[in-house]
Amino acid sequence: MILLTRLCLLGLLACGLASADYYNIKTADNEFALRQKKIYNLLYHVGQPDIVNRPLYDEGQEWSIEANINSYANTLAVKDFLYMYKNGMLPRGELFSTYYSKMLKEMKALFRLFYYANDFDVFYKTALWARNNINEGQFFLALYNAVIRRPDTVYIQLPPPSEMYPYFFFNSEVLEKAHHPKVFGKLDPQAPEGFKSYIISANYSGWYVNREFNLENRLNYFTEDVGLNSYYFFFRHGFPFWMESKEFNLPDYRGEEYLYGHKQLMNRYYLERLSNDLPKLEDFDWQQPFYAGYYPTMTYHNGLPFPQRPDWVKLPIYKYKYIKDIMDKESRITAAIDSGYILNNDSKWYNIYNETGVNVLGNIIEGNADSPNRQFYGSIDALGRNILGYNLEPANKYQILPSALETFSTSMRDPAFYRLYRRICSFYYRYKMKQKPYIRDEIMYPNLKIESFTVDKMTTFFEYFDTSIGNSLLVENQKEADSLLIKIRQDRLNNNAFNFHIALNSDKPMKAAIRIFLGPKYDSHRKLIELPENLKYFYEIDNWIIDVNAGLNKIVRNSRDCFFLMPDQEPNEIFYKKLLKNLEGNSEFTYSERIFGFPERLLLPKGKKEGMPFQLFLHVSPVTSMNKYNSRIWGNYKFDNRPFGFPLDKPLDGFNYDGPNMMFKDILIYHKDQPDMNIPY
Repeated sequence: MILLTRLCLLGLLACGLASADYYNIKTADNEFALRQKKIYNLLYHVGQPDIVNRPLYDEGQEWSIEANINSYANTLAVKDFLYMYKNGMLPRGELFSTYYSKMLKEMKALFRLFYYANDFDVFYKTALWARNNINEGQFFLALYNAVIRRPDTVYIQLPPPSEMYPYFFFNSEVLEKAHHPKVFGKLDPQAPEGFKSYIISANYSGWYVNREFNLENRLNYFTEDVGLNSYYFFFRHGFPFWMESKEFNLPDYRGEEYLYGHKQLMNRYYLERLSNDLPKLEDFDWQQPFYAGYYPTMTYHNGLPFPQRPDWVKLPIYKYKYIKDIMDKESRITAAIDSGYILNNDSKWYNIYNETGVNVLGNIIEGNADSPNRQFYGSIDALGRNILGYNLEPANKYQILPSALETFSTSMRDPAFYRLYRRICSFYYRYKMKQKPYIRDEIMYPNLKIESFTVDKMTTFFEYFDTSIGNSLLVENQKEADSLLIKIRQDRLNNNAFNFHIALNSDKPMKAAIRIFLGPKYDSHRKLIELPENLKYFYEIDNWIIDVNAGLNKIVRNSRDCFFLMPDQEPNEIFYKKLLKNLEGNSEFTYSERIFGFPERLLLPKGKKEGMPFQLFLHVSPVTSMNKYNSRIWGNYKFDNRPFGFPLDKPLDGFNYDGPNMMFKDILIYHKDQPDMNIPY
């Protein structure tokens, strides 16, 4: 099945299609709106269920899972959970991470309990009970995954993770001030009706510990971006590594999505490095001191600090066993790529140079539940996070101190994240480079000719953005919870909308797939990038299908139409008020048929004030067959049946990508400082 996998340009910047049905905006009926309200109520002040929404606490305590065991489709899942609960689970208030096996096992049992509830009413009552009795981190993750997958919660919107647990998104200095808003904040004159709102200004964590030699901190506005880290949280929960496809009917391209998704993120990150005059990432040796230090200046809700990693650190002795393990696993994966065979858990060898091979490769690198031999290939992903996170070994099964790498919402803040995934992407490139190259006829189509390709001026800038965090802070009573609003204000990168203009000649009417990639023009030393060798650094910013007529076609595509891009979510307090007005019969309530997307603000790298050179690559190809991709998180769309990253995903000997249906375009990306925003160039 030549990829149902074929476009899952995943939550990456892979922006999607021009068909009219990317995703629909729907008007909620009363049942949907009521369920949406109940989900938000479940996530309102999760840490104080007996103080905030006390009637819900009482209702949850009245529910007995054991007495209602027949209300669940899988009674074995219920019994497994009850066995764990009666023998003691992670206490409330303690730290949680999916990278600790005992805690993960407990969270999975809770998720399966939610998932197998016979109807929404049973699910809701079970969640009310769990909200009172289960660790907050386990409850949060199990509930999010259940809402994403249950048939009766399709497209129910979920609060941004930053509003649920800001300790993963802001440093300790800011959150300490947030606990004393009257002293450190300023009143918001534009507060919503019924709220007393305080605004606390925040910088990025690097400002406090920055030194001249620590160039990585130039990127903090990108690596610590609230929207980017929320995106990565949802990206990794599209296919949670612990979830087995067979049990939960997941599509069969999770491994390829894992690899291509991280490749897209790495290429986007590389362009941001170039905008700040930083070179490509260096490789590293597991047995040598690790270059990039990390000082998160963050604390967990219980006051414990995130682990720090000094610059040029030799990894501690208690990591040696993991280092030996990951070196063995990397050697086995390299051998699998070079030989073309993997060893399955049935002790037989299977060829990976076929249509499903890249998916299998992704599964064994991630070490997910679909890995054909996790015992042999392990998980380079999990091992790398364990080693580079520099965290201490747990004192006992529940006494942990996870590093930033051991939580998806904080992973991208650590420079080690990008070194680790550079290593992982190198396996992906190695596999692709050993495949049979495309022949020219597979990517060049003389019946389609690009006459011109232009783009409007591309401009980026910084702007202020407010994140509401009151939902996560302790309150004295219900009145305070319902009236006090605390926001953290921070600069963030944004860009002005722009249009692509394409003039395309076709010798006959047809459906055509249009792909646009953005890549570097020069390296950090101002040397011209050599093509086609460095096309692997181009990232796919748009891909859509269009009907073209015979003759000249003039196509205009707005940057905001890229499918996987998404504007900022509404803050909880505004979203919830709209919901209440709808339930009271005073207004309509609309929702989109997806939960999240890549921040449209981050489509472009920062560029430079004087204009920074980049390149666009445009490719147009006939569509011979289409598939429909359905995702509860990213939405539904149609795509043509070609590999991820086509036509730049495999080598093409002796060809400079200069066919009639493809074109390179030199562009400049300008950056405007805030004081200059009203001054035209």
